[in-house]
Amino acid sequence: MAHRALTLKYRPQVFADLIGQDHVSEVLTRAIERNRVAQAYLFTGARGVGKTTSARILAKALNCQKRLSGESKGADPCNVCTSCTEITAGVSLDVTEIDGASNRGIADVQSLRERVRFAPTGGGWRIVIIDEVHQLSNDAFAALLKTLEEPPPHLVFIFATTDPQKLPDTIRSRTQRFDFARVAVRKVADRLLEIVKRENADPEGVHVSLSDGAALLIAHKSEGSMRDAVSALDQVVSAGESEIKEDLVRRVLGIADREAFFAIAQGIVTHDGKEALGALHRAYEKGLDPKELAEGLSEHIRALLVLKVDPAGADLVAASGEELARLVAQGDGWSDGDLLRLLRIASDVQWPMRDSPHPLVHLEAAVLQMATLEPGETLARLLERLEALEKSLGGAPSAAPARGAAPARADAPATPRPGVPARGASVPPRDVPPRADAATRGEGPPLAQVEAEGGVATAVRPMAPPMATAVAPASRAPQAVAELVVEIDVTIEQAWTRTLETVSQRKKLLGAFLKESRLVGVAGAYVVVAMDDLHRAVVDEKENRAIVAEELTRAFARALDLRCAPLNAAEQAERRPTAESVKPMIDRAIAWFEGDIIERGSRAAERKDERTGA
Repeated sequence: MAHRALTLKYRPQVFADLIGQDHVSEVLTRAIERNRVAQAYLFTGARGVGKTTSARILAKALNCQKRLSGESKGADPCNVCTSCTEITAGVSLDVTEIDGASNRGIADVQSLRERVRFAPTGGGWRIVIIDEVHQLSNDAFAALLKTLEEPPPHLVFIFATTDPQKLPDTIRSRTQRFDFARVAVRKVADRLLEIVKRENADPEGVHVSLSDGAALLIAHKSEGSMRDAVSALDQVVSAGESEIKEDLVRRVLGIADREAFFAIAQGIVTHDGKEALGALHRAYEKGLDPKELAEGLSEHIRALLVLKVDPAGADLVAASGEELARLVAQGDGWSDGDLLRLLRIASDVQWPMRDSPHPLVHLEAAVLQMATLEPGETLARLLERLEALEKSLGGAPSAAPARGAAPARADAPATPRPGVPARGASVPPRDVPPRADAATRGEGPPLAQVEAEGGVATAVRPMAPPMATAVAPASRAPQAVAELVVEIDVTIEQAWTRTLETVSQRKKLLGAFLKESRLVGVAGAYVVVAMDDLHRAVVDEKENRAIVAEELTRAFARALDLRCAPLNAAEQAERRPTAESVKPMIDRAIAWFEGDIIERGSRAAERKDERTGA
C-alpha cells in the first residue's frame, strides 16, 4: 500500500477533532443544531490552524444525509453516508472548492455565479469554499458582491484567508467572521503523541516511540501551526529510527542544541564574558548559523523571563520538566527589568545581522554586552532616592517644599538614623582627651571609637594627620567601646586606589560611587570612608558591601571591612543638590533606562550639545 502523509491520514473529520479552536467549533455546532446557518462565513488565521478543514467539516455537517434524516444526532457529520464520503474525497457536486490565487479573475467569478444558481443535487445546501480569498482581484470581488448580498436560499459561502485586511469592507461586512488562533505548544505536543499512539495501533502504520521532549520540540518549531507540526513529525519518522528523541529531532529539522544556549546564558548570568564568548564560538564551530544562534538565544532569555514572571507558566515555554527546572535556576537572582534588558539586546541584534556580511561580529558584541551588563534599578526607584535626598536636606536651595507643607526650622536638630551619628559631628583634636572633650560639649562618646581585637585598646601613630570626620559604626559593630586612632599614609592611599580599580572592574556603578567618596583612613579592622546618604545607600547594599570587603582584604593583605562616615559641614554644603548637580544623576538614570552603557563625561557633553544646538 502506498504511503499516505500523516497530515492527510489524521486530518480532523469532526468538530471535536479540531485542536485549539474551541471558540469556533462550539459556535458552529450550536448554529447547526438550531438551524441558524449564515449565508457567508469568513475563516481567518495563520497557516495550518484548521481553516480549510473546518470549512469541509461544516460542509459535510450541512449536507450529511443521516443528520438531515434524523438518524444521527448532533452537529457532527457521520462520515459514512454518500454525501460525507464524496465531500471528503473532493468529488461532491454540491460542494465547490476553489483556490483564490488561481481563480482570481472576473471570468472565474462569473462562471462560479452560473453554477451556484442551481439547486443542490443530493444534499440540502450548495456550498462554495474559496481558499486564500484575499487574492481575488478587485473586479472579481465586485462581481461576487451582488451574489453575496442576495444569495439563493440554498447557497452558503465559506471564505478562508490568512490576510483578512485585504478583503474589501463590503465583503467582510456581509460575512460572519471567525478568527482561528495559533495552537498552544502543549496542545500541539499532545496531538503529536496521540497520532503516534494511533500509528502504533494501526497494523499498517509505522511503529515508533516519541518522547515528550521531542514532541515539545517539534511543537515549538511549528510556531502554533498544527499542519506544520504533523508534517515535521512525518519528516522525523522518515529517518527510520524506532525511538524519536530530542537529538534526532534537532538533527533532522536542523534545530540548534539547547545546551549551547544554556552555556551561553550561563556565562551571561554569571557576568563571565570569557565563558559566554567561548560557548558562542563552540556552538558556531559545530555548524550553527549565527542568525539561528541569535534567534535561539533570544528565545532562551524569553523563557527565563517568562518563568521569572510566572513560575507556573510552563505551558508558554517549550521545554521538558528537567529543562524547566534548569531555566528557573538559571534565571534566579535576576530581576524582571534586567531580563527585559537582556531580551531587548538579544532581539535587537538580529536586525543588523540580516544585512551584515559578518553577522557573527554583531552577535559577539551583543553577548559581551549582556555579560557585562550590571544589575540596575528602575527610573522610578532612582527618582525616589533623589526625592529622599532632597527631603533629608530640607535647607537646600533646590529643595522646594511641598504645597501646604510647613517649612523646616533651620535650628531644628535632624533625627539621626539608628547607629549613625548626627550630621556635622566631628572627631575632637588629637591633643584633647576624647572623652573629656565629648563631655564638655555634651555630645556623648567620641564617634571614632571602635573595639580592638580581643578587647585591647591600641593606638597607631598616623603618618599624616587625618581630616576631622565622624565614623559611623555599623549595626554589626561590637557593643564594648575602646579607643582607636584613624591611620592614613601613602601605603594606605595606594591600597585604596587598587581597591577602587578592582571594584570598578567588577561593578562599574559601585566603583563610581566609591570614587566620589573621600578616604578618611584605617581604624583597626575598618577602612573609613566619608560619603553622603545617597552614596551610602548604594554601598550598604548586601551584595555591594561583600564586593568591597573582598577587594579591601585583597588590596590591604588583611581582613578589613568598610565603615561609612558622614561628610563634614563644609563638604555637606558643597554637595547640597542643585539643579546642575542633580542633572548628571538623572542623565545616568535615563542612560540606564535606555539600556546604554553610562559614560559620564561624553554622554553628558553630548546631551548638553543637543539641548544647546551646538
